[in-house]
Amino acid sequence: MIGQVSLQTRQAQLDDLLARVCFELQLSPTRYQEAVARYQAVCRWLEAEGSPVSNYMPTIYPQGSMRIGTTVKPLGREEHDLDFVCEFQIDPSTIEAPLELLRHVAARLKEHKVYRDLLEVKNRCVRLNYANEFHMDILPACPDPASGEDCIVVPDRQSAWWKPSNPRGYAEWFEERCIVTVPYQFSERKLAMDSAEPIPAQEASHEKATLKHVVQLLKRWRDIYYQDRCDVAPISMVLTTLAAQFYGGHWSVSESMTTILERIEGAVNAAMPGRIYVLNPANTDEDLSERWDDPTQYAAFIEGIRALRAAWNRLTLDQTLEKSVGILEGLAGEPTKEAFRKQARDLQAARDANFLKTGSAGALSVMSGASVRPNTFHGEE
Repeated sequence: MIGQVSLQTRQAQLDDLLARVCFELQLSPTRYQEAVARYQAVCRWLEAEGSPVSNYMPTIYPQGSMRIGTTVKPLGREEHDLDFVCEFQIDPSTIEAPLELLRHVAARLKEHKVYRDLLEVKNRCVRLNYANEFHMDILPACPDPASGEDCIVVPDRQSAWWKPSNPRGYAEWFEERCIVTVPYQFSERKLAMDSAEPIPAQEASHEKATLKHVVQLLKRWRDIYYQDRCDVAPISMVLTTLAAQFYGGHWSVSESMTTILERIEGAVNAAMPGRIYVLNPANTDEDLSERWDDPTQYAAFIEGIRALRAAWNRLTLDQTLEKSVGILEGLAGEPTKEAFRKQARDLQAARDANFLKTGSAGALSVMSGASVRPNTFHGEE
């Protein structure tokens, strides 16, 4: 990767480009802080004195992509999501109708002059739709200590009963899976940082663990590949879990993606004629892939993952980086062009300073004693 390291191989050049694409996919600090501010305001309203919800002493905490640092910019005019749990301190066995929790949260939000117009009740959560910004999903829950530490149950409208989960335990498991175990000489990225509640501080793109970059790329591919049939697109938690389960511990994003896709397809083939099950590692009673009980949805996933693996194999072949850009643009979209433009600019600057030389295979390497612009991407343009 560019940054006081040599670009001696085609893989190093590709990894640098992928890191730049992930930088372009990152939510802007402004947009991230807007989401945090909205989250804090909703929390204050739910917890305020006199709120019926506050009587149950709820614990409110984020879950999903913003908690684990894998959020990406929405595609086009779509909205990104902010998910959090509102955990009531109630024994679920004392509640005859779990859907009461959904009604409690919805009723409180309807009392607010702004939130009432943004409100939508979904199958397991209450959603606030901030048009052209993001939607905020509030998941009511109760503790389920009999199933394990941090386990919860959530009301499900479809079954009119409880569903198991464990967002906190999942986040801890994911962070553990981010740890690099196989060294990679070209990378300077750090391991995942410790984050503070209620929403972790936004990591700079170059600080993210390799696995988080892989997940960001998978999510962007999903958004593009299924953009005309969103109803069969695999959910983020399934892609995230599969990536984490099959991550080989490498520094290299390109090598990690290759391994993950190979192992996912291997698992699909081994499960035939049935389907693979993607369970929450922190609460295996939760089937994150339950939508795949519908054969149409599972078939759409298999089709997509095979197409992605074929495209990724073409991307990683020993060819010029320029030829790879077209393939990568089909997987990651418009950010690829900007990432490649900035990479070419930095490489040209190094050439102009006589810091680069070209090898027989066309790979670039930094000449001894040279220092190329650090790959932190701060202050771009």
